Amino acid sequence: MLRRFRLPIGLAVAAGLVVAGSPGPALAHGKPKPRLDCSAAAVGNLGRAVGHPTAVTSVTTGRTAAGASYCDVRAGVTVRAGDGSTSVVQLRLQVPADWNRRYVQLGGGGFCGSIPTAGTAGDGTVDLGYAVASDDTGHVGSGADASFAFGNTAAQNTWGYLSEHLTALAAKAALKATTRHTPAYAYFVGCSTGGRQALIEAQRWPGDFDGIVAGAPANRQNYLAPLSQGVRELQNRDADFRQIVDAAAAAVVARGVREACDGPVADGVVDDPRSCRFDPATLLCPDATAAPGCLSAAQVAVVKKWYDSPRDDRGRELYPGGLPLGSEGGWVGADISTSPTGLSGGGAYAEQVLRYLAFPTDPGPTYSLRDFDPNRDAARLRTMAKVYNADTTNLDAFRRSGGKLMLYHGLADPLITPFGTVQYYEDVVERYGSLARTQQFARLYLLPGVYHCAGGPGPDRVDWLGAIRAWTERGTAPTSVLAAKVGGGATTMERPVYAYPLRARYDGSGDPNAAANWKPVLGPRGRG
Repeated sequence: MLRRFRLPIGLAVAAGLVVAGSPGPALAHGKPKPRLDCSAAAVGNLGRAVGHPTAVTSVTTGRTAAGASYCDVRAGVTVRAGDGSTSVVQLRLQVPADWNRRYVQLGGGGFCGSIPTAGTAGDGTVDLGYAVASDDTGHVGSGADASFAFGNTAAQNTWGYLSEHLTALAAKAALKATTRHTPAYAYFVGCSTGGRQALIEAQRWPGDFDGIVAGAPANRQNYLAPLSQGVRELQNRDADFRQIVDAAAAAVVARGVREACDGPVADGVVDDPRSCRFDPATLLCPDATAAPGCLSAAQVAVVKKWYDSPRDDRGRELYPGGLPLGSEGGWVGADISTSPTGLSGGGAYAEQVLRYLAFPTDPGPTYSLRDFDPNRDAARLRTMAKVYNADTTNLDAFRRSGGKLMLYHGLADPLITPFGTVQYYEDVVERYGSLARTQQFARLYLLPGVYHCAGGPGPDRVDWLGAIRAWTERGTAPTSVLAAKVGGGATTMERPVYAYPLRARYDGSGDPNAAANWKPVLGPRGRG
């Protein structure tokens, strides 16, 4: 039975952001309501708290579309590297007049370059009483352009691992200055680059946040872009650099996967790609030449490579996991170019990384993805991986501090493979000795049919902020979260998403779009 969607949404769906919301709670610990002094004099000098020169650029008042009054603080933190390069992290903090003593920081997407909440993206969360902050990661520009990092060590460092920490320090100091109170609880929520930032916080700055949500994390950043996204682009090019698998071929593969893997409910969702076996060779045209409704031999070869982990010429795995079954509907754009001459989204991102971020010395704008040889160049990525990657399993300090971590990934993600996140979580489990011990502070959720951060045929809206808050403040370990699919303001599908390795299975009775008719079963461990 379908109903109107009533889950409060605190953040807009955008690149690098997740949908989050939670009930507007009472003040923490029964403390009196903070009194807000929204003035530049009250904010004062934040540099001492931040540890870098920090200029408060404006302190004004504003109102959300729903009418909630807030104090709007803007500031810039200047970071200088040893080579003389500089980067300025511009941040924004919104402090509602009716502040609930909780602080929420939002991650960015792609290469960032703008403040996610510069518009109204954070207003829904402010309406719920949360103080909200975000930043541009140290540069101004397009989220698809990495040229900001060309020869700029400071900009590489702020984008790589420093900006979110500095924003947390500055925002908390401004909160205390304007309200005379520190946050009772602090949360970080991000997806994609924001998911990587979330894990950077847990790994490198474990004291910044009590609860962290890391969605579809690009946590192996310096390997992900060249060795996963970039290799897929190269695999899909012939000797003349023309695309082999195009949109028409992707549609053929999508149909074949649905026929093989969409069940037991025919809803377009592959419930778990690890539990289905599909051979692209079943789609081969009779004469191995491309024709409507089938694939050429070359197209079959590419699709097989895409479902497998990217490998070097000796068959060694370059990155953990390939594209998941069920992601085909998202290949166009992410993996298949919509331009006759341009790269796909993943390929273009990889090329930007290779030009300006991947190597100790940047080759610059003349470098092409075609110049990259994973067999020769993969080892050269290790140095800068230490700057950008968030792949260490050492969460000891975060765990000791009582921090809680929720990871999630769409099982149909066509841009960042979910199997890399599964592998990371299994590596964390290995470090801490058991799944039960790991689940005391870190849990993973795999969303069937969901693309990168949002979209796809599966239910993609989850109240992540409410879930991490309940776990952090009340100790309510989230055995499952409720995921919803919304269209035209109405909920069309709801499903429970259980903490890995459990998964939801339709019980065979009742409306399959109702969450109550799905029950937990043990799913496969690892990448399958």
